[in-house]
Amino acid sequence: MVHVLSKLHDGEKHCAGCFACESVCSSKAITVDLDGKGFYKCAIDSKLCKDCGKCAEVCPQAGFECSNVAEPECYAFAAGADMLSGSSSGGAFIALARWIIMNGGYVCGAVYDDDMNVVYKVTDDPQMVDRMRGSKYAISEMRGTYGEILDLLKSGKTVLFSGLPCHVAALKNYVGPQKGLYTIDLLCAGVPSKTVYKQYLKEISDGKEIANLSFRDKSVPYGTLVVDYKNGERQVIYNDPYYLGFNRDLYKDASCADCRFAPLPRPGDITIGDFWEYDKLFHDYDGRKGLSCVLVNNESGREMLEVLRESASFMKRAGLDFVKRFNRFNAVRKGDVMSPRLYYMLNRGHPVAKSITYCLKRRYDVGITGFWRVPNYGGDLTYYALYNVILDLDLEPIMIEACDPKMTKGSPPGPSRLETKYPWFNIAPWYTDIEKQREINHRVYTLMVGSDQVWNPKLINSGIMGCYTLDFAVPWRNTVAYSSSFGRTTYVADTPEKEAHVKLLRRIRHVSVRESSGVEICSGFGIKAKHVLDPVMLCDTKHYKELLNKANITYPEHFALCFVRHVGLHLNPLRLSRELGKEVVNIGGPDIKMDAEHPYLLMNARTVENWVKALMECEYVITDSFHAVALAIVFKKQFIAVYGNMSEDAGIDRFRSLLKMFKLEYRLFRTSDEAMDAGMLSKPIDYEAVSGRLEEYRKDSMRWLRDALEIW
Repeated sequence: MVHVLSKLHDGEKHCAGCFACESVCSSKAITVDLDGKGFYKCAIDSKLCKDCGKCAEVCPQAGFECSNVAEPECYAFAAGADMLSGSSSGGAFIALARWIIMNGGYVCGAVYDDDMNVVYKVTDDPQMVDRMRGSKYAISEMRGTYGEILDLLKSGKTVLFSGLPCHVAALKNYVGPQKGLYTIDLLCAGVPSKTVYKQYLKEISDGKEIANLSFRDKSVPYGTLVVDYKNGERQVIYNDPYYLGFNRDLYKDASCADCRFAPLPRPGDITIGDFWEYDKLFHDYDGRKGLSCVLVNNESGREMLEVLRESASFMKRAGLDFVKRFNRFNAVRKGDVMSPRLYYMLNRGHPVAKSITYCLKRRYDVGITGFWRVPNYGGDLTYYALYNVILDLDLEPIMIEACDPKMTKGSPPGPSRLETKYPWFNIAPWYTDIEKQREINHRVYTLMVGSDQVWNPKLINSGIMGCYTLDFAVPWRNTVAYSSSFGRTTYVADTPEKEAHVKLLRRIRHVSVRESSGVEICSGFGIKAKHVLDPVMLCDTKHYKELLNKANITYPEHFALCFVRHVGLHLNPLRLSRELGKEVVNIGGPDIKMDAEHPYLLMNARTVENWVKALMECEYVITDSFHAVALAIVFKKQFIAVYGNMSEDAGIDRFRSLLKMFKLEYRLFRTSDEAMDAGMLSKPIDYEAVSGRLEEYRKDSMRWLRDALEIW
């Protein structure tokens, strides 16, 4: 026989978490538990499964035969005043429930338990039935109710079941053609995540015990949550974030996004829900009291309609087409595209309210621009590091690219050399011009330009330079430059471009630079700048270890690394290998042509992950790369830094500035041969002292960054 999971797979359907399969399984092979997002899903223990197929027979997603009418009669209904006050809409449920109880029957509906979970209860107690009233925007648990209802029906009792349409279908599949069962299916907007729901209650209650929740209290504006606590306190949350997120389908189950029970014909004997936009049809009724929409789906539903007619204070026929305009009757209703971001934020410990608000309003804390997409190992790692520094501050970053008039839709792709991609929702769209780019000011608190040579006019054209000087920031927006670099010790001669650039630099509220020479350049412009660590050295090393998950090169057990940015005789890996007695792995920069003739054999690491792995696993480093030296210090590797043909004004300065911070200037040479001639291989770095300095610089740089980001 085919079990329920294979049936769902074959039909491309999702488990609705109705518990019917678990209830029908006599061998206890099926369990229904919450998945990682907080939705009930079934699982089968193949060792216990007897392949009887009963689970597939009762599953509403796997199959449900419905003979109800496809064009049901539709009514607007309001019960008497005594039943309206405690109901979310027009009191249709409580009117029918009291009729069943008065005639010796039982009612099954959803109630809050002591822990504010929503569970189905079967009862003939009027007080318990009253607890079933009101909309409960939480996932409901059907465990244990199927057998109880079936036993009552077999004993000749009448049962009224009120619940989600998928649960109605599951119950009908489970009990079969039994007399005495009346069913109400609700006009449902989908099932929300229990994880989100429970975490939200924990946050708003702040340790107090909740007695009741009301999402539809008629004494307060729509969208307000009223929380009553057991200590007698009441909390009123206007424009409740959880309710807003629910209505925007931000945390709905996959089975609800493609619901087979939303379209007509509906599975219940009658369907009830809110009668939205009633005032367009009924000018003689005050809908603030509540008004229900009632669909009559079959003969049992017609019998129930007559019961409603007897208890109605208002009841009129309405057009089905009108009702369909304002309620969900279509199968497909995709969730909000920001749903993945919600779970991303929650998994990182953000409060539910903040996570929902940020997702719905597309909000972020820090917008980062700079060299985040350059095809360069060090450049890509710099912005990966800065991105994670921001995340570790419990802030939400978004990466921003310079304007491109050719790019009219979509978002920039991530860095080509970085396999560990930024989430798509943390990348801003392409902007064709600065006016369009300014929209980001309304969605972030701080705009930031990051590290590397973002202010080098010889490297960047004026259009992109404007972006890297935050020309799109409005005056009231907080602006920060973190560890930015001019790429040289002096600025170019006076030009109109320089004047425009300096004017933009002066607009940035908080400026920090990567080299000490940058402090002097800024001072000459009347800008106070702070010398800070490169983000690569500020970032927690756990994020570099995470990169190894996507590394796909296996290096020797013991090796020295020669990382080459500029191929030339200034690096001599063959001599290093001889003198160290170790194999040397030569890795070329990503822009080096590997098929050209080189003085030594080079390999291509291809990705940032493979490059970081080489630096993490090697036992010695020689390099002409600034960022390779920075990582060597972070990973406590013995190293030699060489500058080759770099000029004092440009490339050498960044090395000197970095090494001076750690009293390691003596590790810098023009060539690796000069370093080895000077006996550097026998002069190990004292990493106890270096690590102490690194920790102090980290504290100082982080303190400056927190102040600049205005985190108090």
